[in-house]
Amino acid sequence: PFRSNQILNAVARSIDRLHLQRENYLLKYELSAEANAGRGRLLGNSPRIAEVRDTLTKVAPLPTSVLFTGDTGTGKEIAARTLHAMSDRAAKPFVPVNCATVSPDAIANELFGHVHSEGGKAHERKDGLLLYANGGTLFFDEIAEMPLPLQATLLRVIEEMRIRPFGSQREVPLNLRFMFASNADLPGAVELGKFRKDLYHRINVLNIRMPTLRERISDLPELASMFMKKISGELRVPPLPLTEQVLLKLSCYDWPGNVRELRNLIERSLILGEFPPEFADHGDGDEDEAIDSLQAVERRHILTVLDACGGNRAEAARRLGVSRKTIDRKCAMWDV
Repeated sequence: PFRSNQILNAVARSIDRLHLQRENYLLKYELSAEANAGRGRLLGNSPRIAEVRDTLTKVAPLPTSVLFTGDTGTGKEIAARTLHAMSDRAAKPFVPVNCATVSPDAIANELFGHVHSEGGKAHERKDGLLLYANGGTLFFDEIAEMPLPLQATLLRVIEEMRIRPFGSQREVPLNLRFMFASNADLPGAVELGKFRKDLYHRINVLNIRMPTLRERISDLPELASMFMKKISGELRVPPLPLTEQVLLKLSCYDWPGNVRELRNLIERSLILGEFPPEFADHGDGDEDEAIDSLQAVERRHILTVLDACGGNRAEAARRLGVSRKTIDRKCAMWDV
């Protein structure tokens, strides 16, 4: 009763509908998870970020799982997205899952999906994130917060690259790259029995530690400029001038909240129309933008740290997160 072309057209329409449903679901998921906060690219040219970027370049063409570690606010998801964009999966989905924000009862269903059957026939199917991300990258943020029972299941999925949705009678093959991030002490969690030892060793194939903002302070002017331009456009307010004095004061701060704290400071300053007094430019000098004055900011900051270390170049290099040779080269260039 059906012609072959009718059958082929019906199948093609069904496949198109599935792809459209997948794209719509992923878009809604990212919006609901506020994933836009993690969008962006890895900025900076400091030695520590150059090292991270070099490692990402080496691992990008490989299917290897990657674990990003480091303090909160250091840009672990940004680095993961950068790695995804550099890989051959760039055109496929990047799906972030924050294990700390999804309830333990819901996370398994969120990941694996389910099939409801009646009379031996499936009449309702909801794919999970593992299937929606198929072909792309699945990024588990705050992996230390994943419930222990689910850790064993995840280990099996990573090793076998197959899943069985709840209620399904068959397994489905996967083509995924897994990335993980944590600001917790995972080895310590393993010792305390809060994280599976076998899963830790499985995901810790390549560990990329993201440096703190203090360790990459020479990147601050570029980051501050990017945030100022981006956020002022979003808020539709005029940008505040990043003078040399402002940048120097920002560079001398410890930044316990790292890049996220810098972003929040700039957003708060734009809303209030001025920097906090401890970061404001109180001078009557030149108000020109100081983005091109990175060398002057860098020089003052390194000399300040050197002075605080009593001239100990090795200690200054450790605090700055650079090599001793870099300090020696800078001091020779500045005739210090």
